[in-house]
Amino acid sequence: MKIVSIFGEKLYACQYDGQAHNEYARLMDLWADAFYLRGYAQENNISDIREFVRDIREDAKFIDDLMEKISKGNNALESFFRPLNDLEMGTKTLSLQKGKRYKLRIYAIKLDENLFLITGGAIKLTHKMKEHNDTKVEKDKLELVKTYLKNNFIFDSDSFYELINEDYED
Repeated sequence: MKIVSIFGEKLYACQYDGQAHNEYARLMDLWADAFYLRGYAQENNISDIREFVRDIREDAKFIDDLMEKISKGNNALESFFRPLNDLEMGTKTLSLQKGKRYKLRIYAIKLDENLFLITGGAIKLTHKMKEHNDTKVEKDKLELVKTYLKNNFIFDSDSFYELINEDYED
């Protein structure tokens, strides 16, 4: 797994072994692909496929524009990302987070104030993550990356930047 900078020193994404793109780029490509979205809608018994495709593409563009705006401005990424568990309160080391826009979810781990690592994302069609295979896979990826970070003693921005600087030197 590689960790790739998406927008400056604030937002990073995982690029899993064997994958051509990092997770953020992969999601933006998928969510812009009308052919993929039509097939996804059919597989998931979405009644109005045309509306579904339009909505997903618009929401993905909104998220992409928002991420770029946040990264270039003074706004914190916390304005988009929220704890995965709605009942989570206070500061938590390596907090699992979600960014959402209607049906779209981007999953990330909060490493420090205004520093996030995207692990994946999905179109969320069910209330709970465990109720749909796509979101179950994303939950597993969150846990996998959290374990990876813990195993590498990553718990804040300093330890994270140390890790990625080592990766770039190799």
